[in-house]
Amino acid sequence: MSDDFELPIIKETPAEKRILSMDEYLEFVQFNLQNAFDKASYLKWKKMLAVNAPFSL
Repeated sequence: MSDDFELPIIKETPAEKRILSMDEYLEFVQFNLQNAFDKASYLKWKKMLAVNAPFSL
C-alpha cells in the first residue's frame, strides 16, 4: 500500500440528535418552503408530466 493516502482524522464527537417540537418543525417546514421551493419550476414540471392525448379502451 502507498503511504500517500491519508484519511481525515475527526477529533470532535458528533452532536447529539435533538428532537424538534411541533412548533419548531412547522417553522422549519415553512422556512424551507419559502427559501428552497421554486414554484415556477414545480408548475413547469407538473405541466410536462400531464398527459394531453386522448385515451380510450
